[in-house]
Amino acid sequence: MAKCNYPSAPSFTDLPEPRERAARAGPLLKRFEVSVEVVTPILGGSVRPRTVDEIDVIRPATVRGHLRFWWRALYGQNYPTADALFAAESALWGRAAAEDGGRSAVEIRTAVEQQRQKDESNVQLSDTGAYALWPARETGEQGRVKDPAAPRWREGIRFLLAIAAPADRESEVRNTVRAWLLFGGYGSRTRRGVGSLAAVSHKEQWLPAAASREAIQQLFGRDLFATPPVVRETPLLAGASLLAATPQDKAVTAWTTALGWLRDFRQGTTGSRGDRAREPDPQGGKRASISNWPEADKVRHLTNKTRGHKPNHNAEPAWPRAGFGLPIIGRFHKDGRNGKRLDEPDGFELLWSSGNIEHDRLASPLIVKPLALANGRFVPIALWLNRAMPPGSSVFVRGISHSKAPFDRLVAPGDTPRFKPLAGKKTLRDAFLDWLVATGRAKVVVR
Repeated sequence: MAKCNYPSAPSFTDLPEPRERAARAGPLLKRFEVSVEVVTPILGGSVRPRTVDEIDVIRPATVRGHLRFWWRALYGQNYPTADALFAAESALWGRAAAEDGGRSAVEIRTAVEQQRQKDESNVQLSDTGAYALWPARETGEQGRVKDPAAPRWREGIRFLLAIAAPADRESEVRNTVRAWLLFGGYGSRTRRGVGSLAAVSHKEQWLPAAASREAIQQLFGRDLFATPPVVRETPLLAGASLLAATPQDKAVTAWTTALGWLRDFRQGTTGSRGDRAREPDPQGGKRASISNWPEADKVRHLTNKTRGHKPNHNAEPAWPRAGFGLPIIGRFHKDGRNGKRLDEPDGFELLWSSGNIEHDRLASPLIVKPLALANGRFVPIALWLNRAMPPGSSVFVRGISHSKAPFDRLVAPGDTPRFKPLAGKKTLRDAFLDWLVATGRAKVVVR
């Protein structure tokens, strides 16, 4: 089906009413549309990494990929096995030709109604949303640029999303679009709020009146967060946790608020000793000092590099930040403050394995973003999707033997946590969400 990403594209409401088709022509389609605004910058979304599409600014294929994810998050618990889930997903959303092919039963068209400028500047630490956009920065060493900064579309792009779905699946597809608008986004880094969305037409049909369990249930016609009978490896809204803060007038303000929660939990230097993730610069500068998370010390032990900085944790492997997603790439400062070269490891990369199979990537179950309300305001939220890890899975450091540790090991046996929010917690999910509540940053919507 041809794509129509141009302002003059006709909407489905301009077309004649569909007639019921013969059985061999497929089911009767029900059509609906919604005008959508992208309220934070867009990173990616093209067919090539680190690029934006200047012709198909909002690509139907990219939208379809996002909708597939949120359909699984909404309905994955209804299928007894992964194979049954895949078959149902393929029947509705299509499958690749390499897998015997299968056209999607859902037709998607987009038409850009309002364009924005492209941002090709390098990402600086002081930039708005830099913690989420940092992968877009230019890379290189010793003054040589390896990759230029990845371009981004500025927030404010508006597009018409027009969908035709089988009549008996229309409600299911509508709810999938609602979940995408509320919790997802367009392009990459959507779990960190990049490419967040808001409906700008018929808002009350697509957005909740408040960031409450009751308002969301009313919008979807069921309780999205009801605990499922079985926790799956597929990320689910069923059994997820949702925390929210005070609504804001501007989406970018809500975004940076939610993003700041994750940044402070992982790298914050404020607060009393034990309550901060890193120690501040003892000389009062901008260079952060020792991390109170255990990963760096564990790598120092495993590589016999303990003289540059004496480790504050023991040698037993523990990689708690892996719960935020993988891979994690770490580097060490080798230039000491006194001009001397420090005896530090070269760096490390955290990966994971299931059985004997090694994996590079594991998407984060945590989403921090602005959630759009029907009244035009935006709520900073933290959504932790419900996901089980594969049996026998573990985290390890690439190239270092004896580095494996369970995902939920926050504190190694015999160790003392230097970052107190980890103490006594069974999972990183509990540690992060309890910290949000204890520090007054957010309140529980669903837990």
